[in-house]
Amino acid sequence: MTSSLVPDKSLIELGAGAQLALFGFRACAFGHTKCCCLLNMFKDVFGDKTGGRVLGQFMGLAEYLGQKGQRRLDLSVPNATVFTYDEASILSALSSFQHGEFVQARAHLTWLLARSPRTEEINVVSDLVMYFSARDLIIRTPEYQPVSEQSEYPADRPNLELVQSV
Repeated sequence: MTSSLVPDKSLIELGAGAQLALFGFRACAFGHTKCCCLLNMFKDVFGDKTGGRVLGQFMGLAEYLGQKGQRRLDLSVPNATVFTYDEASILSALSSFQHGEFVQARAHLTWLLARSPRTEEINVVSDLVMYFSARDLIIRTPEYQPVSEQSEYPADRPNLELVQSV
């Protein structure tokens, strides 16, 4: 069995935006939202009036992905610096949306939900990204090597090959 952790990458390398996004998402996904420290941290970062809203959006995202999605997601514990491929996809959805790559964001949400995202699910991601962007928190994503599914092919084999001429 292969590990679902992204190898040789750390949230620390991805910066404060990615760290805060995954910390908030994980805390909500695991139901650790009653801790006043969590709310206080979000208020410190996003402001007294907005911190609770941001945390509420993470609760919504966790509910959509965890309860209304069609697949099981692998997550690390809230304060871990390692992250899973599913968490990398969450970051990629947020980051893509933040950078105006809406087709990519939708593709990541489709993968995470195992179905097409609904309007309210896209709106939650949009709202989260708006709050992060307003505080100049860039959500960076990992760049990792794809799983070596082509290891059975020779290294000099082209990626595209004409199989039949017309």
